[in-house]
Amino acid sequence: MSILGLDIGTTGTKSIVFDEDGNQLATSYEEYSNVFPEPGWVEFDVELMWEKVFSTIKAVNADPDVKKDPVEALSVSTIGESFTPVDKAGNTLYNTIYSTDARSVKELELVYEKISPRDLFEINGYPASYICPLNKIIWIKNNRPDIYKKTHKLLFTQDLLYHRLGIEETMIDYSLCSRTLFFDIRDKTWSKDILEKFDIDIGLFSKPVQAGTLVGTVSKKISSELGFTKKVSVVAGLHDQPAAAFGVGAIEDGIAADGMGTVECVTVAMKDLILNDDMYKYNFSVQAYALKDMYVTLGFNFTSGSSLKWYRDTLASHEKEIAESKGIDVYDSFFKDLDFKPSGLLVLPYFTASGTPYIDPRPKASIIGMSLSTTKKDIFKAIVEGLAFEIKFITELMQDSGVNIKELRAVGGGSKSDYWLKLKSSVMDKPIKKMKINEAGCLATMMLAGHGIGKFGLKEAVEKFVKVEKAFEPQKDIYKRYLDSFNRYTKLYPSIKDLV
Repeated sequence: MSILGLDIGTTGTKSIVFDEDGNQLATSYEEYSNVFPEPGWVEFDVELMWEKVFSTIKAVNADPDVKKDPVEALSVSTIGESFTPVDKAGNTLYNTIYSTDARSVKELELVYEKISPRDLFEINGYPASYICPLNKIIWIKNNRPDIYKKTHKLLFTQDLLYHRLGIEETMIDYSLCSRTLFFDIRDKTWSKDILEKFDIDIGLFSKPVQAGTLVGTVSKKISSELGFTKKVSVVAGLHDQPAAAFGVGAIEDGIAADGMGTVECVTVAMKDLILNDDMYKYNFSVQAYALKDMYVTLGFNFTSGSSLKWYRDTLASHEKEIAESKGIDVYDSFFKDLDFKPSGLLVLPYFTASGTPYIDPRPKASIIGMSLSTTKKDIFKAIVEGLAFEIKFITELMQDSGVNIKELRAVGGGSKSDYWLKLKSSVMDKPIKKMKINEAGCLATMMLAGHGIGKFGLKEAVEKFVKVEKAFEPQKDIYKRYLDSFNRYTKLYPSIKDLV
């Protein structure tokens, strides 16, 4: 048998089929884009999005290796707060509203009139903000009553997949429920108290379940359309960041996934539920996890890999053209010959909204300390330093809040750079492991699917499938060399936040 791991993300969707030994048999990726109907509104074209998702499934099922070893189970990693209204006949009534959609700012104020942000955090584990589904549902209720009256279910991307696979009684895992602002993270149930305050029917939502729970099977009709040749079990997945943590084997307290992509997100596994005042103050959300009675917390920088892309496309477009003509990776040339001495510049990498702890929607990116002798390579190096400093800053605030962090496990495009990982390990004074698989979300969902059908236990799966490619230990001399630069870096945002 083989197992399908799905990852439905912000800009695209990926399907990977694994055999029982964890080898990849086939992979397919399709891109899609957000749509922006009004200023501040962010949606997915729901039909186009699902056409792309199903296209990847069809593609992997058509692979000769998969035909020889057909898929028998699947699970999914998805984006967080995005949801879609569906009518009683199962038809979608409106585009999927994405997490960064800002239409419900006024509704958030209405929420605060009935329950305080601190109380919401204590119940749900999620710092309230404009990205939360609760205020967006209230927006639909108040501004599109025609849609709301027809709505039979409000489905998030995970349970919308189950619905589209022909499962009538849909479920949703606890980690994704934790992103809604109306889930009781202790009791693992929808909060009747919060929903009743806003006259929202609890029946609009799927049944909350532990990740790894068997949800159902793909219907015969859908199976035929997607190219499945055997009965396929569907298993509850995870929100994308907890999935990344599980995919790197973070099953002990203090092990953290470092997803180094367009956004860099550190997801720390925790044995205890920590919802203190510091966690609230610093905007660190807490979510249920793949392992029962464990949790994760998230710290993130919105513009990590995208900062390097900005450098490549604006300051180094000529070098990019040369690299492309030679068929080489331009980033390899950027990192080549960099040493571990401070650049002399300070870069605050907030090229879009800042992430934790500030959650500032206005860009504050800055390059400080340039002179006539500054080179493009100096600027590139300073950006990498700034990205390392930002993650150190975030994780130190986590630790100050009571979160234990023992080591980071890196995946994503940025983890390809040994220089970056060595610098970050030393600056943070933490060991960092580069993992063998970059697609941690798909690996995580493969392990969950196998667990859901009784093929293996979760810890057994991690031991079998999660592999380390290379380990980086902090270098004390590099740590000392950069300490003064880091201390000055922490003063940047407070110094310029009111200037821009």
